[in-house]
Amino acid sequence: MGQATSNAERIELGRLAPDLGRTCDDYLGSYRRRYADAIRRGDSAVEAATAFSRAHDGLLGALYCAADAAAPKPKGDSTSRLALVAVGGYGRGRLGLHSDVDVLFLCDDASDARVENVARGLLYPVWDLGVDIGYAVRGVDETLRLALEDIRTATTLIDLRWVAGDRSIVEDLAKAARRRVFAPHIDAFLSMLEEDTQRRHERFGDSLCLLEPEVKQGRGGLRDLDIALWAAQARWGGKTDADLVRTGALLQREVHELAAARELLWRVRNDLHLKAGRQQDRLTFQDQEEIAIHLGFVDGVVLAVEQFMQAYYRHARVVAETAERMLERARPPRKRAPTTQHDLGDGTAIFDGKITLSDTERLAQDPALAFRFYRQVVRKGLPPYAFARDAIARVAVEPEWQERLRASEEATQLFVELLTSWKQAPLRRGSIVDELHRMGLVAAMIPEMEPLTGRVQHDVYHVYTVDVHMVRAVDRLRELIAGEHTRTMGLASRLVAEAPRRTPLFVATFLHALGKVHGGDRPERGAQMARKIGERLGLSAMDVEHVAWLIENQRKLYHWATRRDTSDPVVLGEIAERVGTSERLRDLYLLTLAVLSTTNPTALSAWKARMLEDLYFGLCSLEGRRPSGASRAKAIREEVRVGFVGDKDPEALEAFLTEMPDRYILANPVDVIRRHARWVRDDAAEVGLHIAPGPSAELTEVVVIGSDRPGLLADVAAVFAAHSVAVIDAQIYTREDGRAFDVFFVRRESPRGARAASSHDSTPPPIELERLSADLRARLEGTVSAEELLERARAVPKWAQRHSPEVETEVGVDNEASDRFTVIDVFTRDQVGVLYCIAHTLHELGLSIALSKVNTEGERVADVFYVQTAEGAKLTDPERVQSLRERLVARLKAFHARASES
Repeated sequence: MGQATSNAERIELGRLAPDLGRTCDDYLGSYRRRYADAIRRGDSAVEAATAFSRAHDGLLGALYCAADAAAPKPKGDSTSRLALVAVGGYGRGRLGLHSDVDVLFLCDDASDARVENVARGLLYPVWDLGVDIGYAVRGVDETLRLALEDIRTATTLIDLRWVAGDRSIVEDLAKAARRRVFAPHIDAFLSMLEEDTQRRHERFGDSLCLLEPEVKQGRGGLRDLDIALWAAQARWGGKTDADLVRTGALLQREVHELAAARELLWRVRNDLHLKAGRQQDRLTFQDQEEIAIHLGFVDGVVLAVEQFMQAYYRHARVVAETAERMLERARPPRKRAPTTQHDLGDGTAIFDGKITLSDTERLAQDPALAFRFYRQVVRKGLPPYAFARDAIARVAVEPEWQERLRASEEATQLFVELLTSWKQAPLRRGSIVDELHRMGLVAAMIPEMEPLTGRVQHDVYHVYTVDVHMVRAVDRLRELIAGEHTRTMGLASRLVAEAPRRTPLFVATFLHALGKVHGGDRPERGAQMARKIGERLGLSAMDVEHVAWLIENQRKLYHWATRRDTSDPVVLGEIAERVGTSERLRDLYLLTLAVLSTTNPTALSAWKARMLEDLYFGLCSLEGRRPSGASRAKAIREEVRVGFVGDKDPEALEAFLTEMPDRYILANPVDVIRRHARWVRDDAAEVGLHIAPGPSAELTEVVVIGSDRPGLLADVAAVFAAHSVAVIDAQIYTREDGRAFDVFFVRRESPRGARAASSHDSTPPPIELERLSADLRARLEGTVSAEELLERARAVPKWAQRHSPEVETEVGVDNEASDRFTVIDVFTRDQVGVLYCIAHTLHELGLSIALSKVNTEGERVADVFYVQTAEGAKLTDPERVQSLRERLVARLKAFHARASES
């Protein structure tokens, strides 16, 4: 039957019921308003969705009866049956406010004119109402044949529900489906369901921890809930929760957990539909903030939106894990010759090429058996048997069993052994720690983890929930030992492989985020908690203290490398004193890399990795001695001079070498200093620009040579912004002849202008040196303003901007980090031109910038400036310091406000 019809036919259908359209519109409109009101009041989402489905039953049932009565009657007796059947979400009896409505015209004879007439008489009024109704016309046999090949049709057989017409044909289809599709082909059905699920997850998100999850189609969403129930109903039959419990498909506890998850997911979906005024199932950052308030979450120690998303991820985890286990649980035992079970002698056995439990009932009184089971999975390299895995997951949530597990010395030793194992296991992602976490064994062993399960940080920098990040960080250590990252993290791979004691490192890495239990991130609190956990896990007193120290200091190496002048021997010496031992340095370096590289896929850029590595080697070279900056600079100058032998005009090269301050000499490699000296010797231009490869593949070195002037960094920043060039690091120098020699490490950005960290393999597009030089000369000569340059910066159009979590602007002033400079830390939202705004404000305040480090963490920048007053001193006056903070914060807020309005 075609979907189109002539105007004459439509007019004829209208004559049958002249008030039909208005009546239907009033009817459905009233129920839409009731549904919307129920959503706003916070009524049960599932009940509201069910009531809306019933409203459609009334509408479609009435239209069916009217169309059937109006359809021409066949001559003579006719035994052809026809029924209107609800399928899909409508068949399951729940509809979203703007969901599609799917129906099947089930008939004995699809060529019967009555079928087409009834379908038209029902569909056209529904389409006129604006309802997106999908339909099919099929017979029983055709539907059954198609179900054996098409998973959509197969699941239709589970969801189908009679709405109107002849019930007997619907009952016949349901009985035949059990007899001809599910009973004889259950394995094939489950395999099709599993493959379809994998494809869907690849499209909509295979991770539970997506920053903006898809509530319906994503992993842990409503479709996964359908998967679990489809698998159970196809295997055991039944429709109700009582049926699922009676057949053993689900425990009563699991039924309650799924019901709670269903309610939350539907509440979120209903809110999304109401807010968007259309079908919308993506939970964006803005939606998260608004729905959190609507659901009654309130800001406290933990933000309301973070509390809401933690609840969401926890329910999504229940749904995802249940769906995955049900796909295995529903598979019937294979009918073939008996397989010999090889007993391993510890309560486990090998059966059918998998590790299983000799007796699942033994788990109750011997909780360590769960860890012995997984030890054999790792040792033998064989996957876990689904039935045994399911038995462990079910018992692991029982409080009494968890207490017995923690009281078992054997279980404790086995847990530590598995936590520190570096062998790849035949499990999802190859991770034994991930498997233990998913089975509930980690929380059973370390209950302090429970508050972190599903905990989210409401930003675009941390892409995983806290618990998943803890697991991923341990997995990164395992991968480093296995040599999986030798190209990008060669030093770390060697250090962790050669480490004589890895247990405290693994434990500290796993527990690194404990300080987030009570909101925020307090490493000191995490260290206190880790001490108790370490003692409980049987670690020695020395290892317990090492774990606590690593957790308490976990962020400091990253902070020093990215925000402090580590070329300063004094700073380097102070860091060495705080670290203390080579073992602490090695493990702190490894912990930093493991945590940073798993924060998000691009958090550990090649430049950050290089800075961390340089700091590590710099600290190693000290060997407990506080170095002399002057003696190191003298030694470097002597090495540089060796390369000047035989070069033209060596006096000019020597002049550059003696004029540049020790700070420059200590901050740059010998070969780079030689290159710089030749550039200065050969460049007679008023303003010269030179480009060379940077210290990592993602960066380019740009050197500006010219007359020094106050505010030079701000001017250069404006020019770079106009060319979509982001400054990552800046060294600002003034030679004795008054000329500026400034070194910038930059990266070419995409047109959107953000400074998101790049991956290890990214190569920046080439920088157009001539255009860049021309704009810089124009700016320095005053023929173009900084504002005009910034206007040319290609920012994101307002219509294309996506809401993201707010980033608070903060300014810190530190007079202890350097003996000569005041260090200013600025944290604010990343935006094109933000570096110019900061540098220009510092210039207006009469401060000269000697060094700048620019760092991006998601949507937030963490920019650092080493400054002095016009007199060459630190900024120590309390009133001037306070004025500086207030001025910078005000300027940045005004800058962001203008940017958002443009």
